[in-house]
Amino acid sequence: MLLAGGALLAAVACGGVPSTHEPLSLSAPEPPPSSPAKGACGPMRGPITPSSLASVSAPNDPPPISIVRPEALDGFYEALAKLAHGRASDSVRIAVFGDSNLTMDFTSGRMRRRLQQRFGDAGHGFVALGKPWSHYRHMDVQHDVVGGWKAFAITTSPTGDGMYGLAGIAAENQYIGARTFAATAPAGAPVGGAVSRFDLFYFARPHGGDVAVRLDDKAPEPLATHAAQPGLGVRRFEVADGAHKIEVSATSNGSVRLFGVALERSEPGVVVDSFGVGALNTKTLGRHDPALFAAMLSARRYDLVLFMTGANDIFTMDAVPPTMKRIIATIRQALPRASIMMMTPADRGLKKSMKETLAVVAQRREVAENEGVALWDQFLAMGGQNSMGGFVRSKLAFKDAVHFTEIGGAFVGDRFIDALYEGFDAFVAKHPEAGCP
Repeated sequence: MLLAGGALLAAVACGGVPSTHEPLSLSAPEPPPSSPAKGACGPMRGPITPSSLASVSAPNDPPPISIVRPEALDGFYEALAKLAHGRASDSVRIAVFGDSNLTMDFTSGRMRRRLQQRFGDAGHGFVALGKPWSHYRHMDVQHDVVGGWKAFAITTSPTGDGMYGLAGIAAENQYIGARTFAATAPAGAPVGGAVSRFDLFYFARPHGGDVAVRLDDKAPEPLATHAAQPGLGVRRFEVADGAHKIEVSATSNGSVRLFGVALERSEPGVVVDSFGVGALNTKTLGRHDPALFAAMLSARRYDLVLFMTGANDIFTMDAVPPTMKRIIATIRQALPRASIMMMTPADRGLKKSMKETLAVVAQRREVAENEGVALWDQFLAMGGQNSMGGFVRSKLAFKDAVHFTEIGGAFVGDRFIDALYEGFDAFVAKHPEAGCP
């Protein structure tokens, strides 16, 4: 399947996150979920998988923060209700765009675990096949570059043509035999242990090279990335539901650009695609090729698009309102039924909040209101002004007072999912027929 792409754009920026620690073992049981909501067609099913995720507390125990304009999420909540009633024919998909705090998938990974344990594990979702930084690592999936693939990022190492797919990350082969792979999570992971299909996303273009795609130990299948016109290429590989691995190897001298692969299951559930890019700000996000961006949005069929960006907007605030307007318009055109949500950035500063961050938080709230999208206030959920210092002292954030540790990401993920569930319960109470025939 080939979807057309368009204009050529480039982007430059810089940044990263500190070295991280070994993954934490969060095994203590969290409080049981609330009773399943009841609708016009009977009770919704309860959690699919018993949770083994430990609850996480933060300094001063900040109060829960509700979603602003939850009515903007009605489309997403309707899809979730249909899934909870067992009537969905497709999974509920969420796209999360973020900066370096998302490159290790800590917050989005926690969200994925919570949502999949309640509504069903439909697979890990998207992961890039390039690795621009050593700290690009998704939770509950295995992925790496064996060798021979040069990684590009829309911020730190631009392609020069703006073609990255949604992830803002791409990989090009440097020689024949270059190899990269992705696989289901190792045994014992709370989610992500099975897959029914791999959707490989690549840049289809004139003079595109060839690759061999190997599933587990089977004979490799050839794939040509050549196309008359540049655009999005998608190839699906189906497997029996279970643990599997996909490996992609370059087999010709032509250039091959891979955007990534989505791991999904045929049984409907929730999928969370996490698109974290180091040093990303709103201006840089707007440098995606719009036609390719829209084509991949349509191919992934999201029910909710979430922006966890803003931390780096302190340098380019003037560009935020027009760029977000353009990006949101692109999403609405590509996905008319999708819900859209923005977050305020986290607090920043070891001793006290940076004044620039306070300005970005205020601007984020204003832009979300002007665009009529939902908003969740991550800044207030942390405890508001001057809260980051407590997170650093409690080891929920690194000493740079910018990046969350794994446990800090879990805290933010939990608070957000709690707010999402609060809005969902209110939606079902107001619309008892939601998800029903």
